[in-house]
Amino acid sequence: MPRNRKLLIYSSAAGTTVVCIGLLFAYLLGAFDGARGHINSSDVCSNVSNKRAVADTLDSSLPQADRYRFSVTSDNKPDWSYNISCTVDGDKKELLQLTAKMGVEMPWREWEKNHVPPRSGETSYFNAGIKGVSGPALAVIDVPCYTHESSSGQPHNLTVTALAFKPMQGSDKQIRQDFVDLALDFARASHKDAKCDRPSQLPAKVAAPSE
Repeated sequence: MPRNRKLLIYSSAAGTTVVCIGLLFAYLLGAFDGARGHINSSDVCSNVSNKRAVADTLDSSLPQADRYRFSVTSDNKPDWSYNISCTVDGDKKELLQLTAKMGVEMPWREWEKNHVPPRSGETSYFNAGIKGVSGPALAVIDVPCYTHESSSGQPHNLTVTALAFKPMQGSDKQIRQDFVDLALDFARASHKDAKCDRPSQLPAKVAAPSE
Protein backbone atom coordinates (compact mmCIF):
# COMPACT_ATOMS: atom_id res chain seq x y z
CA MET A 1 0.00 0.00 0.00
CA PRO A 2 1.47 3.44 -0.90
CA ARG A 3 2.83 5.44 2.02
CA ASN A 4 0.50 8.43 1.46
CA ARG A 5 -2.56 6.17 1.44
CA LYS A 6 -1.46 4.52 4.71
CA LEU A 7 -1.03 7.94 6.33
CA LEU A 8 -4.48 8.98 5.14
CA ILE A 9 -6.09 5.85 6.63
CA TYR A 10 -4.24 6.24 9.96
CA SER A 11 -5.14 9.94 10.09
CA SER A 12 -8.81 9.19 9.41
CA ALA A 13 -8.89 6.49 12.09
CA ALA A 14 -7.22 8.78 14.63
CA GLY A 15 -9.69 11.55 13.82
CA THR A 16 -12.61 9.17 14.27
CA THR A 17 -11.23 8.06 17.64
CA VAL A 18 -10.91 11.67 18.82
CA VAL A 19 -14.48 12.42 17.74
CA CYS A 20 -15.79 9.31 19.50
CA ILE A 21 -13.94 10.21 22.70
CA GLY A 22 -15.30 13.75 22.50
CA LEU A 23 -18.85 12.48 22.04
CA LEU A 24 -18.42 10.11 24.99
CA PHE A 25 -17.30 12.94 27.27
CA ALA A 26 -20.14 15.14 26.04
CA TYR A 27 -22.61 12.37 26.81
CA LEU A 28 -21.17 11.80 30.29
CA LEU A 29 -21.37 15.53 30.98
CA GLY A 30 -25.04 15.62 29.94
CA ALA A 31 -24.68 17.52 26.66
CA PHE A 32 -27.35 15.35 25.05
CA ASP A 33 -29.83 15.55 27.92
CA GLY A 34 -33.05 17.40 27.25
CA ALA A 35 -33.16 21.04 28.28
CA ARG A 36 -34.26 21.49 31.87
CA GLY A 37 -37.74 22.92 32.17
CA HIS A 38 -38.12 26.23 33.98
CA ILE A 39 -40.71 26.80 36.70
CA ASN A 40 -42.43 30.17 36.87
CA SER A 41 -44.64 31.40 39.69
CA SER A 42 -47.62 31.17 37.32
CA ASP A 43 -47.00 27.40 36.98
CA VAL A 44 -47.25 26.68 40.71
CA CYS A 45 -50.41 25.37 42.40
CA SER A 46 -52.80 28.11 43.48
CA ASN A 47 -53.02 26.66 47.01
CA VAL A 48 -49.59 27.80 48.19
CA SER A 49 -48.85 30.93 50.17
CA ASN A 50 -45.88 32.42 48.30
CA LYS A 51 -45.88 31.24 44.69
CA ARG A 52 -42.67 33.08 43.78
CA ALA A 53 -40.68 31.56 46.65
CA VAL A 54 -42.06 28.06 45.99
CA ALA A 55 -41.26 28.37 42.27
CA ASP A 56 -37.67 29.44 43.02
CA THR A 57 -37.16 26.58 45.49
CA LEU A 58 -38.53 23.92 43.15
CA ASP A 59 -36.77 25.34 40.09
CA SER A 60 -33.40 24.75 41.73
CA SER A 61 -34.07 21.54 43.63
CA LEU A 62 -36.35 19.27 41.59
CA PRO A 63 -34.77 16.48 39.51
CA GLN A 64 -34.20 17.47 35.89
CA ALA A 65 -37.18 17.19 33.55
CA ASP A 66 -38.05 18.68 30.19
CA ARG A 67 -41.37 19.87 31.56
CA TYR A 68 -42.99 20.19 34.97
CA ARG A 69 -46.71 19.95 35.63
CA PHE A 70 -48.58 20.99 38.77
CA SER A 71 -51.97 19.66 39.84
CA VAL A 72 -54.29 20.33 42.78
CA THR A 73 -56.51 17.77 44.50
CA SER A 74 -58.79 19.04 47.21
CA ASP A 75 -61.69 18.53 49.51
CA ASN A 76 -61.23 21.93 51.03
CA LYS A 77 -64.48 22.32 52.90
CA PRO A 78 -63.40 23.72 56.29
CA ASP A 79 -64.35 20.81 58.55
CA TRP A 80 -63.03 17.43 59.74
CA SER A 81 -62.75 16.20 56.12
CA TYR A 82 -60.38 18.96 54.96
CA ASN A 83 -57.75 17.43 52.67
CA ILE A 84 -55.75 19.25 50.01
CA SER A 85 -52.62 18.62 47.97
CA CYS A 86 -50.29 20.07 45.34
CA THR A 87 -48.46 17.49 43.21
CA VAL A 88 -45.49 18.12 40.89
CA ASP A 89 -44.83 15.80 37.94
CA GLY A 90 -41.79 15.89 35.67
CA ASP A 91 -41.84 14.06 32.34
CA LYS A 92 -44.88 12.09 33.56
CA LYS A 93 -43.14 10.98 36.78
CA GLU A 94 -44.41 12.06 40.18
CA LEU A 95 -41.61 14.05 41.84
CA LEU A 96 -43.00 15.81 44.89
CA GLN A 97 -46.22 16.35 46.78
CA LEU A 98 -47.42 18.90 49.34
CA THR A 99 -50.40 17.78 51.41
CA ALA A 100 -52.49 19.09 54.29
CA LYS A 101 -54.93 16.74 55.99
CA MET A 102 -57.18 17.29 58.99
CA GLY A 103 -57.18 14.88 61.91
CA VAL A 104 -58.06 14.59 65.59
CA GLU A 105 -55.43 16.15 67.83
CA MET A 106 -53.19 13.60 69.56
CA PRO A 107 -49.97 13.62 71.62
CA TRP A 108 -47.16 14.54 69.28
CA ARG A 109 -45.26 11.28 69.74
CA GLU A 110 -48.38 9.41 68.66
CA TRP A 111 -48.86 11.89 65.83
CA GLU A 112 -45.29 11.28 64.66
CA LYS A 113 -45.79 7.52 64.69
CA ASN A 114 -48.99 7.85 62.64
CA HIS A 115 -48.01 10.56 60.17
CA VAL A 116 -44.26 10.42 59.49
CA PRO A 117 -43.68 7.75 56.82
CA PRO A 118 -41.52 4.79 57.89
CA ARG A 119 -38.02 4.50 56.50
CA SER A 120 -37.72 8.29 56.29
CA GLY A 121 -34.01 8.22 57.04
CA GLU A 122 -32.41 10.23 59.81
CA THR A 123 -35.08 12.59 61.14
CA SER A 124 -34.71 15.66 63.32
CA TYR A 125 -37.15 18.10 64.92
CA PHE A 126 -37.75 21.79 64.31
CA ASN A 127 -39.99 24.35 66.00
CA ALA A 128 -43.08 24.92 63.90
CA GLY A 129 -46.69 24.28 64.85
CA ILE A 130 -46.84 21.77 67.68
CA LYS A 131 -43.89 19.85 66.23
CA GLY A 132 -42.00 19.69 62.96
CA VAL A 133 -40.09 16.66 61.69
CA SER A 134 -37.37 16.97 59.05
CA GLY A 135 -35.80 14.18 56.99
CA PRO A 136 -33.67 13.82 53.84
CA ALA A 137 -36.78 13.56 51.64
CA LEU A 138 -39.55 15.20 53.68
CA ALA A 139 -40.76 17.69 56.24
CA VAL A 140 -43.94 17.18 58.29
CA ILE A 141 -45.64 19.70 60.60
CA ASP A 142 -48.41 19.19 63.17
CA VAL A 143 -50.41 22.44 62.96
CA PRO A 144 -53.15 23.44 65.45
CA CYS A 145 -56.45 24.18 63.72
CA TYR A 146 -59.91 23.76 65.34
CA THR A 147 -60.61 24.22 69.03
CA HIS A 148 -63.80 22.18 68.70
CA GLU A 149 -64.43 20.68 65.28
CA SER A 150 -68.11 21.17 64.36
CA SER A 151 -69.05 17.50 63.96
CA SER A 152 -67.13 15.79 66.76
CA GLY A 153 -66.50 18.62 69.18
CA GLN A 154 -62.86 17.48 69.49
CA PRO A 155 -59.76 19.60 68.79
CA HIS A 156 -58.44 18.99 65.28
CA ASN A 157 -55.03 19.66 63.73
CA LEU A 158 -53.61 19.78 60.23
CA THR A 159 -50.80 17.44 59.27
CA VAL A 160 -48.83 19.21 56.55
CA THR A 161 -46.27 17.21 54.57
CA ALA A 162 -43.70 18.01 51.89
CA LEU A 163 -42.59 14.67 50.44
CA ALA A 164 -40.26 13.81 47.55
CA PHE A 165 -40.67 10.69 45.43
CA LYS A 166 -37.38 11.19 43.57
CA PRO A 167 -34.00 12.43 44.88
CA MET A 168 -33.76 16.21 45.02
CA GLN A 169 -30.77 18.26 43.85
CA GLY A 170 -28.41 19.97 46.28
CA SER A 171 -26.54 19.26 49.50
CA ASP A 172 -28.28 17.40 52.30
CA LYS A 173 -28.44 20.61 54.34
CA GLN A 174 -30.00 22.59 51.49
CA ILE A 175 -32.50 19.85 50.63
CA ARG A 176 -33.69 19.66 54.23
CA GLN A 177 -34.07 23.44 54.28
CA ASP A 178 -36.07 23.34 51.04
CA PHE A 179 -38.47 20.79 52.49
CA VAL A 180 -38.97 22.81 55.67
CA ASP A 181 -39.60 25.98 53.64
CA LEU A 182 -42.10 24.21 51.37
CA ALA A 183 -43.96 22.66 54.31
CA LEU A 184 -44.11 25.99 56.13
CA ASP A 185 -45.51 27.76 53.08
CA PHE A 186 -48.15 25.11 52.47
CA ALA A 187 -49.04 25.05 56.18
CA ARG A 188 -49.72 28.80 56.20
CA ALA A 189 -51.95 28.59 53.14
CA SER A 190 -53.84 25.54 54.43
CA HIS A 191 -54.33 26.97 57.93
CA LYS A 192 -55.97 30.03 56.35
CA ASP A 193 -57.94 28.02 53.79
CA ALA A 194 -59.34 25.67 56.45
CA LYS A 195 -60.50 28.69 58.49
CA CYS A 196 -58.73 27.41 61.61
CA ASP A 197 -59.65 29.17 64.85
CA ARG A 198 -56.43 28.36 66.74
CA PRO A 199 -53.09 30.13 66.20
CA SER A 200 -50.92 28.17 63.77
CA GLN A 201 -47.70 28.60 65.80
CA LEU A 202 -45.85 28.78 62.49
CA PRO A 203 -42.73 30.98 62.50
CA ALA A 204 -41.86 33.24 59.59
CA LYS A 205 -38.67 31.25 59.02
CA VAL A 206 -36.94 28.29 60.62
CA ALA A 207 -33.54 26.78 59.93
CA ALA A 208 -33.79 23.08 59.14
CA PRO A 209 -31.88 20.91 61.61
CA SER A 210 -29.05 18.77 60.32
CA GLU A 211 -28.92 15.00 60.80
